[in-house]
Amino acid sequence: MSKRTERRATVIIPNRNGEKLLPTCLNSLAGQRYRDFGILVVDNGSTDGSLRFLEERYPSVTVTRFFENRGFAAAANDGIARTESELIALLNNDTEAHPDWLGELVAALDRRRDIAFCASRMIDFTRRSVIDSAGNCYATNGRSLPRGFLAEDTGQYGREEEIFGACAGAALYRRSLFEEVGLFDERLVSYKEDVDLDFRAQLRGLRCLYVPGAVCYHIGGATTGRRKSDLAVRLSTRNSVTVFIKNMPAPLLPRALPRLLFDLFFQLGYQIVKGRQARSFIQGLLGAVAHLPHAVSERRRVQARARFDPAYLRAILREGDAEVARYRKRCRAGRLRVQGCKK
Repeated sequence: MSKRTERRATVIIPNRNGEKLLPTCLNSLAGQRYRDFGILVVDNGSTDGSLRFLEERYPSVTVTRFFENRGFAAAANDGIARTESELIALLNNDTEAHPDWLGELVAALDRRRDIAFCASRMIDFTRRSVIDSAGNCYATNGRSLPRGFLAEDTGQYGREEEIFGACAGAALYRRSLFEEVGLFDERLVSYKEDVDLDFRAQLRGLRCLYVPGAVCYHIGGATTGRRKSDLAVRLSTRNSVTVFIKNMPAPLLPRALPRLLFDLFFQLGYQIVKGRQARSFIQGLLGAVAHLPHAVSERRRVQARARFDPAYLRAILREGDAEVARYRKRCRAGRLRVQGCKK
């Protein structure tokens, strides 16, 4: 038998001008108790000293580069294509992984052979009693959110459970998932590309497990600006509509489509009256219209290959509805001091 030379897991880190962020991220990976992994940084056309810094300070880290910023989806796909490891972790450059982070995720996949990917428990980097993400949820109106986003951590997300999907800022996937459902949709560029992958996985009957012991601290918005930057609003709006068109199964459309349209109307009204980003939101809607041929073409392909349990998917989406309702309740109570909370 030949000796295995490929590490069991590869941690892929998309990077864009992250010279000041990478030390915290890479040092936390150096401190992982689980050791059977390699690191690949995919540089997205950085104009700072990221590449020189990596070469000088972290020579053991493999680096590949684009000469322009092609977005998260393209960087992640490039990293996946360049590796052969059984397990693939995606990690944002503005994170600090707990020493048990990767080991907990690997152990979960070893324990649950029916699970295709795992979500981490992401905590706000500066306020470590606040949840950043306990995985992704998806509501029937097309709204997607990180579970527990900006809620005080009282242990409400302390249970291992199956959920809609994983935030790609800190997640672990079996390579077989990408072989079955495909890579990230590069037409989305950044924002919601992980939600799209989550939905495609669910439609193929591939389950996601939330692993609360896999803790990662996340700054958020460090590459693209503040969480609700104009760019974030534009891309999130465009991609949310595209993801809905591509993936929402036909049997659910009679209920889901009117809810999507009402929610878009609500968001537009909010942006005009209070949000101050109506222009970016409208640009996102126009972008969704421009994406329509791509979305419809992809819908035919995705829906033709779907083999999901309707009852399970409905239950997952109902939980998404409940999660969005909890988020809005926190907003109304004034517990979230973040621009665009009600959006």
